[in-house]
Amino acid sequence: MESDRINVRLGVNEDRLSSLPDEIIHQILSRFDTKFAVQTCVLSSRWKLIWKSIPRLDLLSRQFKDLPKFAKFVTHVLSHRNRQAEVSTVKLYFHGAANHREFPPCLFNSPTLKHFALTLPPDSRCVTPKTPWDFPALTTLHLFDTILCSDHRESIDLFSKCVNLENLVIKRFIVMANAFDIITPRLSNLTLTHGKHPRVINVIAPQLENLTVICCRIIKFLKTPLELSSLCYSGYVHPQWFKSCFRSLNEVSVSLSFYGNDKPYDEEYARETINMLQELRSARSLTLSIGIVECLCLSAFPDLLSHLPSPFSNLVYLNIDSGMSSDAYKVKMSTEARNFLLENSPNATFIMQLPELPPTKAMKAKEAREKKRAKLLADIESDMKELQALVEKENMLFLERKQALESRKAAFQNLFAELKLLTKSKMMQSEPERYQNKDVTAGLRTQIRACLGELKGLVNQANEGSIAIFRKKERIKLYLERLPKIQRAKLEERYSRQLEEAETLFVGLDSTCEDVYPYFIKTMEEHVEDNSDNLSTLEDVSSHKLPPASQPTFSSEAIVNIPSSNINPLP
Repeated sequence: MESDRINVRLGVNEDRLSSLPDEIIHQILSRFDTKFAVQTCVLSSRWKLIWKSIPRLDLLSRQFKDLPKFAKFVTHVLSHRNRQAEVSTVKLYFHGAANHREFPPCLFNSPTLKHFALTLPPDSRCVTPKTPWDFPALTTLHLFDTILCSDHRESIDLFSKCVNLENLVIKRFIVMANAFDIITPRLSNLTLTHGKHPRVINVIAPQLENLTVICCRIIKFLKTPLELSSLCYSGYVHPQWFKSCFRSLNEVSVSLSFYGNDKPYDEEYARETINMLQELRSARSLTLSIGIVECLCLSAFPDLLSHLPSPFSNLVYLNIDSGMSSDAYKVKMSTEARNFLLENSPNATFIMQLPELPPTKAMKAKEAREKKRAKLLADIESDMKELQALVEKENMLFLERKQALESRKAAFQNLFAELKLLTKSKMMQSEPERYQNKDVTAGLRTQIRACLGELKGLVNQANEGSIAIFRKKERIKLYLERLPKIQRAKLEERYSRQLEEAETLFVGLDSTCEDVYPYFIKTMEEHVEDNSDNLSTLEDVSSHKLPPASQPTFSSEAIVNIPSSNINPLP
């Protein structure tokens, strides 16, 4: 049996992970950052070299105290890798400030790399190499917040050696060169957003299918016409490079934000907009920003469209996107503009959802009053439910508490009667007899105090219930006074039974409290005699006075505690 237990423990402690094939361990390590993968080399001789052949590299600068140490680590990883093992994906993330420096060229040279993503902090000044990046196997490249060229050279070409590149995304980039050439023979998907400084972006991409350009200036495509399937463009100027560029478009989205759009559009804007739309004639699905439609619908020059036939004969879907325009509600589609867009595609689905008219000051004031009144009604409803719960609770306790008070009152009276008899008998007793009865007298006093405490507790309970009901009623009363007369009358009628029931119970609780205290005073007065011993007994008992009747001596405003800013009558 002992040997079996030893075998079980050995089985549990066995390093089964190390016995896995290298390929599986590579897949496991690829799910962690590369620094962790490298650190596994200290586990055993089995793990010493495994990290050198993992196919995926995640290089994160936040794992290091500063960028020089991170750069040293990256160089170490790349220079000590197994050159025979393929690298399929590299992700390089920079965090924190970076000095103005160029990346090492070894980062941009790999015969097997298929996916590469580079992300830098917005304030980074690191510059990528200016010579073409040598990634012959690369298919996907994502660049974020990068400086691709920091000097004013005539042109720069970075991707011509990426002969298998299919997906290229460049967001928030800087190119100081006069021309940025994107030469990619197999590129299918291209996204360019928020590019700064390049005067010209030339694209040679004969197989390009999907193009997104946001706030980037592209002067020309050197390969025309493009066989694009989808196009998304957003910018501040009319894209002149649209001219004779598209042959067969499936899905198109165009958004223009005209400078000075708080001023009337001039005729030049309108003509450029019309020319731009004519270049998109092959589109099947078309989404236009509301600014484009507004420019077409200007009454200052309606004749611009009246003699033009609709260029769209393939439209299946037309959507006018109001987007971020705060004045979109003002736009009205003119007959001329509608005909220009839809006359040759009468069966196309047309969607133009404009925002509602912004509320006037009077409408806003009315809405505020309605919200305030709705909250007030909700508060009244809530307080009425709480009042009803209080009434039900106190009604359940009322009879029980009243019986307990009567019982304690009777006990209190009997104890005082006993004390009175004992006090009178003491007048006729000898000194030794009086001394013997001293303990009896002390016992009676203790019982009287206990009985008085019980009475006090019962009266306090009734008093607390009475005050809680009073406060809730007063709060509801203040809320009702803030309502218009007709609405107040309806609610008072609706809640009349509950309010009457609460008032009846309040009076009953008050009456209970009022009955006990006068009874106690009367009983004490009846039993007071000119006897110093008896007088001291009564003085001891009087220190346990019951609370006065529960009629509130405070103002209703102090009880209800409603801020004055909330009790102004509604208009």
